[in-house]
Amino acid sequence: MHIAALLSRCAIEGKTRYNHTMSKPGRPSDYNPEIAADICREIGTHSNSLESILASDERFPGTSTFYRWLLDRPELRDIYARAKTEQLQILADEIQAIADEPQPGEVVTIKGDEREVKISDMIEHRKLRIDSRKWLLSKLDPKKYGDKTAITGDGGGPVQIITSIPRPPK
Repeated sequence: MHIAALLSRCAIEGKTRYNHTMSKPGRPSDYNPEIAADICREIGTHSNSLESILASDERFPGTSTFYRWLLDRPELRDIYARAKTEQLQILADEIQAIADEPQPGEVVTIKGDEREVKISDMIEHRKLRIDSRKWLLSKLDPKKYGDKTAITGDGGGPVQIITSIPRPPK
C-alpha cells in the first residue's frame, strides 16, 4: 500500500501505526467566549504575563491564537483592555509590597580558595523589580503613571512668549 494512502486511512480511522488512538494535538484554536472571559479574568487579577497565563491552563489557546481572537472580535478587545487596566493597578500595588517586605537571600563572595556566604536583604533585586514595574507602568499608561513634565516661566508662573518682527528699512 502506498504511504500516503496508509496515512490517510490511519487518519480516517483515528489510529497511528502503533494502533493507538490519535488525539487532537496542540491547544484549542476555535474561539470560545467562556475561555476568553476566563483568560481576561486571570489577566485582571494577576500580574503575570499573557504568555504565562495562557500556558497555565491547557484549556487556554496559544499566544498567537489569542492575538488572532483579539483581532477578530471587538467585544474581546474591550474586555481585554479593561483587564489590562486592572492588571496595571495590580502592578502598581505590588511596588509597595516589594518595597516594604525584605527579601532574604545569599550573597556569595569568593576570595581565592575561600567562599563566604552571607544572608542579607536582596536590595538590588527588589530595586530591579520595582524599577521594571515603574517603567512598564509609565509606558503602558503614561497619563496615569508617567513622569509629569511642567513647563513654567520665571518664578513658576506662566510661560510668556515674546516675538518681535523686524521692520524693513525705509
